[in-house]
Amino acid sequence: MEALLASVSKLIDSRQYDEVGIALDEAELEDPSALSSEQWPHSLHLLAHVYAGRLEDARFVYKRTPEDRRQSSPELAAAFALLQRLWVKDYQHVWAALQFAWSAQVAPLAAALAERLRSRQLSLVGRAYSTIGVPKLAALLGCSEAEATQAASGEGWAVGQDGLVEVKPPAVGAATSSAAAEQALQRLASYVVHLEI
Repeated sequence: MEALLASVSKLIDSRQYDEVGIALDEAELEDPSALSSEQWPHSLHLLAHVYAGRLEDARFVYKRTPEDRRQSSPELAAAFALLQRLWVKDYQHVWAALQFAWSAQVAPLAAALAERLRSRQLSLVGRAYSTIGVPKLAALLGCSEAEATQAASGEGWAVGQDGLVEVKPPAVGAATSSAAAEQALQRLASYVVHLEI
């Protein structure tokens, strides 16, 4: 178990958060009884899958966790509460779930997860809104109004005196449009092949 925890610590120290869940899954496959160990990093395992966007895997990690561990670990309960908010796309309440006092082992991953979620939310706001109030933007980003104004300015959005942010839609680059066109062509080709068979 110590070797596993050391390798997971190396992944966290090198900010390879996407790999943490995979490493823990592989260790669990090698020794299924490890999940019932007190030393097993249940919260880290669950949050690593959340970080990687694998919410289903995170949910199954929670379901595989022994009931006594679920009941006795406030950190695991907080990680599961975060997963539940993300599962139902309740982004405004995700930030409250992230405010938990995470252990030293989990804190770097939780901070990176908050950063990733904030970036994703900012991108979604850019695609979904033409104008948005600073208080609403702050709620969606889980930050203060001053930080939301700063984030909006960082995106090149105009912040008016009336508290409204003029959102500029993201520029669609040639690489993005050509990749989308290539994907559409690939789907069309697979449909044609399917029809010919």
